[in-house]
Formats: sequence, C-alpha cells, structure tokens
Amino acid sequence: MMPLKYYNMIWLCCLILACTGCNSLEQNYAAQDAPIEPDFEHWMPRPEAQAQLQRGQTAYLPLYDGFISIASRLHLIHNAKHHLDLQYYIWTDDEIGHLVLAELLKAADRGVQVRLLIDDQNGTQLDDTLLALSHHPNFKIRLFNPYKFRHFRALDYAFRMQAVNHRMHNKLIIADGAIAVTGGRNISREYFDASDDFQFTDVDILFAGNAVKKANDNFRAFWNHELSFNLVQLMDQNSNKYHRNSLTLLREKYASQQLDEQEVQRRISFAEQQVAQYLKQRSYHWAKAHFVADPPEKIQGKAKDEEMIYHQIIQIMGTPDQHLELVSAYFIPTQRGTDYMSRLAENGIDIRVLTNSYMANDVPIVHAFYQQYRPQLLASGIRLYEFKRYIQREERTWYEIITGNVIPAKGRSASSLHAKFFDIDGKVFIGSFNFDPRSAFLNTEVGLVLESDELQDEISDSLNQYLPQIAYELRLDEKGQIIWLDYQKDGSVIQHKVDPETTSFQRFVMNLMTHVPIEWMM
Repeated sequence: MMPLKYYNMIWLCCLILACTGCNSLEQNYAAQDAPIEPDFEHWMPRPEAQAQLQRGQTAYLPLYDGFISIASRLHLIHNAKHHLDLQYYIWTDDEIGHLVLAELLKAADRGVQVRLLIDDQNGTQLDDTLLALSHHPNFKIRLFNPYKFRHFRALDYAFRMQAVNHRMHNKLIIADGAIAVTGGRNISREYFDASDDFQFTDVDILFAGNAVKKANDNFRAFWNHELSFNLVQLMDQNSNKYHRNSLTLLREKYASQQLDEQEVQRRISFAEQQVAQYLKQRSYHWAKAHFVADPPEKIQGKAKDEEMIYHQIIQIMGTPDQHLELVSAYFIPTQRGTDYMSRLAENGIDIRVLTNSYMANDVPIVHAFYQQYRPQLLASGIRLYEFKRYIQREERTWYEIITGNVIPAKGRSASSLHAKFFDIDGKVFIGSFNFDPRSAFLNTEVGLVLESDELQDEISDSLNQYLPQIAYELRLDEKGQIIWLDYQKDGSVIQHKVDPETTSFQRFVMNLMTHVPIEWMM
C-alpha cells in the first residue's frame, strides 16, 4: 500500500497543476475583428424587398421541419459571397457535423471569410478536424470559455466550477451580415431527423433584414471577447497531430468518405431544390422584428439586469392581455414564475404550456424540479401538456430518402421536445431560451421576437391540431390528483394516474431530487 505521504504529494501536485492551468489562459491575445457591412442587395434584390427594409421590416420564414432547417443552413453557406459567421453550443463529430464543415470548407475555398465559434462544452472529438480547417487562410475558429484541462475536465469542475458552469448556449448562422438562422437546433444528427434511434423536435427561424444587424453586433461581441480563444492557443503545437499539411489530409479524408461524388452532389442538389421550392411556395413574410441576446459578460456574472435576454423579452413582449402559449423543452418556472403565471390565469388570461414528459426528457433531473409546480399551475386554470416519448411517423424522413435507410423500424421514433418558443398577444419569440433558471441566469441565449399576428395564428393552429397527437394533456381529477389524458386515433382516451411509462423507482427518485437545493442551476 502506498504511504499516506505519497497520496498527499500527489494531491499537492494536482493542486499545483490546477492552479498553473488556471493561469495558463488568463490572457487572450486574439485579434479583434472589425464590423462587416451587410450585403442586403445580394440576398434581397427585389425592389419590394428594399422598400420593406426601408420601413424597418424584417423578412422571416419559420423552419419547423428538420430537413428544411438543415437545407436552409446549406442554402446560406452555398450562396454566401463574403462572410459566414457561425456560433453554436454543440457541433457533433457525426455525418451532419462533417457535412456542414465540408460545405464551409468549399465556401472558404471560393473566398468567403468563415468564422466559427463553438462553446468548449462541445468536447474535444472535433479538435483535429477544426485544427486542420484553421490552417485555411479564410477559415477562423475560436472556442468560447475553454476548459483549462480539456482532456481531464474533472479538474475544471473541481477547481473552476463557477466558470465552467456558465456556457454559451447560442445557435446562430449569419451569411454576408444580411440573412440568418437561429432557434433551438445544434449541429448534430438528432436535431435534423437524421439519427438512427432518437430525434429532437425543434423549431428554427430564418430571417433577413434589419434584425440581422443586431445579430451581427452580438456575434462580434462574443467573437472578440476575452473568453473567445483561437483554437491553436489551446493545442500542443509540438504534438504529432499538429501538421501544416493537415488541411490536405482533411480534404483526402472527406474525399475517401464521399467516394461517389455524384451521389454527394445529388444529396446537396436535392437539399437546394427543396429549399428553393419551399421558398417559392412560401415566400418570405415581413414583420417588425427584434433580435434579442445575452451579452458575453453574462458568463462572467458581469452583465447588468437590463442587458439580460429575459429582460429584453419582457420589455418587447410585455404582459399578456389575452393569452400566452409557451413551448419549452426544459420548463422549471420556479415558485416566483409559477405564482406569476397563476395570477395571470386567474385573471382570465388563456395560458397553455407544452414541455417534455419524464420519459421524453433527455435531462430527467429537470423533470424532478418541474413536476412540483404542476398542481398549482393546473389548479389556476393553466392548460398543461407533456410531450410523448414516441411519435408515430407516417412518412420517411429526408435522411431515409437520400440514404435508403429506415430510422428506426416500424414507424416509431424515440423523440424529445427541444423547441423553445412562445407567443403573447401577437408577438412571438423563437430561439435558444428555455423557461428555466439556467437560461435566465447562467447560460447565454439568443432569439428573435416578431410582431406578427399571422405567425401567432399559425403557431396556435398547429398546436390545436397536433397537441392531441404528440402530447399528454394533464388535468386534476375530482380529488385534486393529476391525471394524464392520452388521446388515441380512434377517438378513445386512455387515462394515466401516474407519469406515463415511469416506474415506481423513477418516481421515488424524482420526488427525492426535489429536496436537493440545486434548482438554481437547472
């Protein structure tokens, strides 16, 4: 057995290493990039579009479908002339992640300046690929709020919990400073109906025009922030992986993975044609719009209250006079929020909320803190719905069509709600902001608020149509106990008296977790 003094020496060495690591990235000397001039004429050349811009309007197109959403991003990448700015919380080392990176590389090859900012919570799986891309003169990559011990992150959690517990949760792509997509989707297969066994249900929005100007400013604030580090700063430049010819090797890797270039082009062309057809069938809508976002200083706890995204949303959307519809993947209203919503409902405001059921939630602990507020919400008259774990699919997904795969078999797809949007009296928010303490106080978020009765009506009609199919409706029985109504295709209704599909042990653990004082970080 190792003597105690050696354990103490090892612990002391770890402590010294940790403190040394904490000092190693204190200064970020990344060059400050200047603002870019939006190229609205390239993206909206029609005279009527220019007239709308002069009136301060923003063009928008909601993206409910996973395929249309990924195709819209590809559309921006393929048609960009000058600049592409991308900011994401998660960018996965999978087919979708590499598809987008490969297309960004092609854009850089034709002279487009690409800036990619990824939160370091993403992990290290893409490091080699990103490092190779960073050798391209038109491709800049930075990581936001990096871990000091990126390959042994337990040390960061042990010594820097306050720093690493705050993340950049933003999702944004901007082309030529003029047109953008934001919403709930990260860059990964499950966000675009392309996963083998699990799909996120999400919503994005494509927008062009005046609201993009603030998106540019916010991206630049993050890009130039002291917590935004060049990827090369975080790498061991003396390691064998740091090759000057790594970009060539990456091109060869992509080529080897795409042996049939005709098939690859067919897939890309298919996506482009679908987007073009979609835009032709559903031309842009115009409305007054506001891009809302947290400043990067929120990560450091330095943002003022009026700078926080929730304050901006409240200022623009105001207090409901008629109705509130809220869709949030992670819904923890807290006691303060529950009391506020209950007062609204008791004063005649029509409120309905959709969030995940326990079995559909990809972060089950969130459900534990949400469930304690259900009785009060229902008693006040709020209509509450919980997303089902399995959704019956009637058609093949786009990914199945172009690959010939069936995902998964028998038409059942394990699903989780990931969307974050809500509407109040003709104003609609779509973005990355969940109705929980983490989005409000810890992570940075982005989104778009549109003043559009048309969009609100579209969302309300969709919820009216699909909620009985995709969600359980919660009610209180005559004894004040929660029941779950499961509507069937034949018109019958199955009634559940506990959280559907859960075991008694799962419910015990959920009830136990409510007593742990960590709601503030959920």
